[in-house]
Order: sequence, then C-alpha cells, then structure tokens
Amino acid sequence: TVFSLGAFRYVHVVIGAFVAAAFLVFALAVVLAPGEAVAPGVVLLLGGVVVAILGVALVVLVLRMLLAQAVARDIE
Repeated sequence: TVFSLGAFRYVHVVIGAFVAAAFLVFALAVVLAPGEAVAPGVVLLLGGVVVAILGVALVVLVLRMLLAQAVARDIE
C-alpha cells in the first residue's frame, strides 16, 4: 500500500538517486571547467542542471513529508 511505513524506503531511494545524479553532473562540470576543452557557457549550463536536479530532489523531499503526515493520519 502507498500509505505504509514501507513506502519510505522507495522515497529514500528516489531522493538518493537524484542527489547522486546531481553529484555526477557537478563532477562532470568540475572536470570540464579548467582548460579550453569546452566553452564556459557549457559549464554554466551544467551548473544549472545541477540546481534543477537538486530542486526536483527538494520537491520529492517535501512530498515525503506529506507522505509521513498521511501515514500518521492513517495509523490513527
């Protein structure tokens, strides 16, 4: 069921996946930043992608809090 304590495991996996993806994109931006390999705008775009991915992770975190409230209400 959706409103159970077991649902939190899947939410934590999703949040972890988004944070890991943001870390990997950030690492790519750090690797590409020095030198003349790519234009500085590409590194800036990668930084924007990192912020967007972390924004999605934040939304999922807020939804997790709502799930916690729903589970608490369902247990009552």
